[in-house]
Amino acid sequence: MKRRLDISSLDVRALLSYDACTRCGECTELCPTGHEAQDIELVTPRGKILRLRGMYKSQYGLRAMLFGPREVPEEELKELAERAYECTICGQCMTVCPAHLDTIDMWENMREFLVANGLGPLPAHSQIIKSIENYDNPWMQPRTQRSRWAKRLAKEVAIRDSLKEHSEVLYFVGCTAAYDPNIRAMAENTARVLHRAEVDFGTLGNEEGCCGSTMMRTGLAESAQRMVERNIERFEKAAPSLIVTSCAGCYKTIRQDYPKYGKLPARIVHLTQFVSELIDSGKLALDRRVDSVVAFHDPCHLGRHNLLYEEPRRILGAIPGVKLVEMERNRENARCCGAGGGVKTAFPDLAQDISELRVADAESTGCDTLTTSCPFCYQSLRSAIESRRSTIKMMDIMELVAAASSGKAV
Repeated sequence: MKRRLDISSLDVRALLSYDACTRCGECTELCPTGHEAQDIELVTPRGKILRLRGMYKSQYGLRAMLFGPREVPEEELKELAERAYECTICGQCMTVCPAHLDTIDMWENMREFLVANGLGPLPAHSQIIKSIENYDNPWMQPRTQRSRWAKRLAKEVAIRDSLKEHSEVLYFVGCTAAYDPNIRAMAENTARVLHRAEVDFGTLGNEEGCCGSTMMRTGLAESAQRMVERNIERFEKAAPSLIVTSCAGCYKTIRQDYPKYGKLPARIVHLTQFVSELIDSGKLALDRRVDSVVAFHDPCHLGRHNLLYEEPRRILGAIPGVKLVEMERNRENARCCGAGGGVKTAFPDLAQDISELRVADAESTGCDTLTTSCPFCYQSLRSAIESRRSTIKMMDIMELVAAASSGKAV
């Protein structure tokens, strides 16, 4: 059975980028998914580009690409969809592409195309998508429990509801730090650090919604738009001067994707940017030693997607007793943790294999602590540490900062 594809959902820039691929194969060397499936060309960035290009291209070149896609066997379409969703959208291929193609935009647009043609998301994504649609978070937890993490800090930090009482800084917590019991310490330590620096901050409480990143990364742009518009409405009501997020995925989504749907009422920064500024200005004193040899993992959404490499390292360099060591692959060449792009949900074994490679990178440095600034990276790397029975300790960067500032981190 064959059918003709609807390519109207493909952005013209993406179409031109697919056509501009030189087939050099530079992207296949460092691709985390391709590394794990070296004998399957379609898994690699080049393989996906060539397959999709072959579905719309003919002897008439660009004209056929825009106006006359050919009929394609159904099995080819399903195979492309399966392989396209194996991509973590880490952006490593973009950093090495000699044609300077924006592969991040290409892969996300490809998934919108797959959704428009009834080929995505994958069945494995259905539960997490239903959870976000029904509960406004991927963990099937009630909306009324989103701010429960803050109650543990009530005696230590009074966290303001920015919708009821104005605050200069709005801390956008994110679903994972708000709901996952193993990650809540990220939100708690963030609140401690902001409190100790005497920052006038608050949250949206139970009114905070999912940022929409999962929907966007799986190609569900229309569903994501409703979430974006709802959150922007809340931002406008809270009217902060600054929005801060501790989740690299939330940061990427709010900073890069929200402006496509509406105007942000305030500047958005990642927590590592904000805390680095607090340390530099003397508003946050790191006066306690934390004797540790630390390796920092660059989250893809923070690093390659937003070029924030130095801020986390400046923070670690300011902590007394911390010795920072670099993994061989760092900054723009950092290995992905394996969790992004819906891969951890649909291909958990693949995600685990990739994250174990990253832990092996850390082990080779001789560090005793691996740290990062993304809840998804934290989840994946900690799981890999446990599966490898590694002696390395996994810590969020704010846990180190809280331990180094006056007071005791939990």
